[in-house]
Amino acid sequence: MANTIIDRRKNGDLRQPGSKSSNNRQKFIKRTKKEIRKSIHDTLGKRSIKGSGDAQDVVINRKGIDEPQFSHNPQTGSRDIVLPGNKEYVEGDLLQKPKGGAGSGGASGKASNEGIGEDEFGFALSNDEFVNILFEDLELPHMISKENKAVQRYEISRSGYTTDGTPAQMNLEKSMVNSLGRKIALKTPKLKKIKELQEELDNLDKFFYKTTKEQKEATEEWKRYQEIEEEIRKLRIRANAVSFVDPVDLRYNNFTKKPAPISQAVVFFIMDVSASMTEQHKDLAKRFFMLLNLFVSRKYKRVECVFIRHHILAMESSEDEFFNSRDNGGTIVSSAFKLSKEILADRYSPNEWNIYFAQASDGDNFDNDNEELKDIIANDILPITQYFSYIQVGIKRHGYYNSGNLLQEYVPLQAQHKNMVTKHIEDTSDIYPVFREIFKIRGKNE
Repeated sequence: MANTIIDRRKNGDLRQPGSKSSNNRQKFIKRTKKEIRKSIHDTLGKRSIKGSGDAQDVVINRKGIDEPQFSHNPQTGSRDIVLPGNKEYVEGDLLQKPKGGAGSGGASGKASNEGIGEDEFGFALSNDEFVNILFEDLELPHMISKENKAVQRYEISRSGYTTDGTPAQMNLEKSMVNSLGRKIALKTPKLKKIKELQEELDNLDKFFYKTTKEQKEATEEWKRYQEIEEEIRKLRIRANAVSFVDPVDLRYNNFTKKPAPISQAVVFFIMDVSASMTEQHKDLAKRFFMLLNLFVSRKYKRVECVFIRHHILAMESSEDEFFNSRDNGGTIVSSAFKLSKEILADRYSPNEWNIYFAQASDGDNFDNDNEELKDIIANDILPITQYFSYIQVGIKRHGYYNSGNLLQEYVPLQAQHKNMVTKHIEDTSDIYPVFREIFKIRGKNE
């Protein structure tokens, strides 16, 4: 007899594990990962630095989702067909086979009058899927999970059962199991004794079967008969007196508060907003910063962002002001790191926070400020920082940058500190490769 299997899983959100088609979705994502990664790269600039938990729409080329199929070559083999209303051919005539493929339409080839073709296919990735594909095979160098012991955070967890509690915490199943066990323990000996006495009573009934009432009452067995009846009556009263549920049976779910370690990080985003930084430069910085924040958020439970923009003066700002403020002026980069030191001392203890720095600039800086800048970074910032990344945005021609060359000033620092990296980005196509180069998984000695 054939077996029938009924899949009762809900066919809900395909992005959630456990739905009927979630496995098929994962296979599809695996097969089209190359196209998806390209689409993600094209849409990075549209996300906020702090990101969101919402689904992300991606669009991929339809050619990337075609599945291989076996079919007959239309230019070979023989076929029997009927041509109604034929006026040109007679039996035995040979027909020339049509040239071309098995179908028409689509995005290329000759024009077709059959249907409407589509070049792209769009669908939504969950935030977890988006981040997992984006940061596949990457890691945070020098990652240490520091805990904020000053912040008292607890998690409520189940911890067995207790005999005291509120009615809302009562565990009915456990209470009824205890009740059943108690009733069995108390009633079984009495019922067993009643059964034995009843058997003895039945034997006496057989003994008195042919005797008269006067003869029966004159015997010793009659006295025993009466004693047995009285004992059975008392045992039944005692057995029935066992309550259905007793307070001693009740059990309540027990919950305990356990301290939960807080793995947390703070990311300092520092950007030059002087007159030499164009909107294109700021867009390149935003895309890199967004990638870094997403990546750090994937590794730590709690991530805070500090946005510092600077020209001659440095100021902490919101994300919107950070990228859209119209302030400009000269450039003194050390002012941003002096402000960072003050914020660290005031809000983020290095013993409790994992600290990351990301700086973006076109390389311009006041010449007299370079030495002070390098001294602050080397002595005050890098010793307490998990990782420091500097990207210089702008076009490099004949070995020189359009503006200054702060990257060259950082080269000695990078050589002395393994937690510092510097890279150059000219356009959006460089961002993702540079990011993967910075955070790719390396060997123990690298």
